[in-house]
Amino acid sequence: MVETIIREFVEGRDERAWIELHNEFKSYYYGSDYEPLDERGVEWFKRTPWWRESRLFIAEKDGEPVGFILPFIDKAYDPPKGYLWEFAVKPSLEGDEADSILLGKAISWLSSAGAREIQASARDNMLKRIRLYQSAGFKMIRTFSRMRLKPEEIRENIEACVEVELRTANPTHSCEDLKILNALCNMAFQEHFDFRPETLEETKAWLEEEGYENHVLIALIRGKPVGYVVATISDKPSRDRHKRGFISSIGILKPFRRRGIGTSLILEAIRWLSEKGAKSIELDVDDANPTGAPQFYAKIGFKATFKTLTYLKRL
Repeated sequence: MVETIIREFVEGRDERAWIELHNEFKSYYYGSDYEPLDERGVEWFKRTPWWRESRLFIAEKDGEPVGFILPFIDKAYDPPKGYLWEFAVKPSLEGDEADSILLGKAISWLSSAGAREIQASARDNMLKRIRLYQSAGFKMIRTFSRMRLKPEEIRENIEACVEVELRTANPTHSCEDLKILNALCNMAFQEHFDFRPETLEETKAWLEEEGYENHVLIALIRGKPVGYVVATISDKPSRDRHKRGFISSIGILKPFRRRGIGTSLILEAIRWLSEKGAKSIELDVDDANPTGAPQFYAKIGFKATFKTLTYLKRL
């Protein structure tokens, strides 16, 4: 049996292995339903605040990279909380020692960094990954749905808010817009699963991912910002799949919900994405979202396509 060696990522040498392993694993489980990682995505992530608190470990057999894992320690929590942000192995080696050794290495590193619990996720068809998590003591705590809509499938008689004003924002270039978006996001999501306030640096970082164009709208009622939406489209070649758009984030302040503001925002986001060439629009939503978001999206015409399962291990 060929021994599995675990080593740390070497910048300037291992980027290609990171990209190829990510894309091979994701394409196996998602088919065309994923955005391929490229050099721009890797270089972007290395500039983000999350990279500073991460470690990337690579598994090798006979000198060939066969898998990697990217644990992240979030020190904004007290005590710190660990996450498995990326975890990919060659599909032919799932169930081999490589994935279990990588998982053990990530757990050990997160524990030494102060984590008292670790969160991970798996798509519902990743049966070997799910069994691996369960064998390591992870328990499923939440499910999320990927929902999809074709622009022509929007249901009729959807009522938007007549009193809302929608303003295009540019938070990557305007400090004021960045502060407004960050505040809205933090206020709108404070009652949600796994919430902790997002910093201005983090908000700006996820909007700056290369290869994607974002359209940010702020909803105003009598001049007061009360909600927002971020619509995103990729500039990556579509290859054998149609062009997709994403509702990356949407939130309404609690006192202003149930007034059609979210409807106004999402309809305008869909219109913009459609104009950019998107043939379908996707979003992810917590199945137990406290605002009833899954039902809202279904009312617009979105349909669930698959689920992502969230797991937690206490240390």
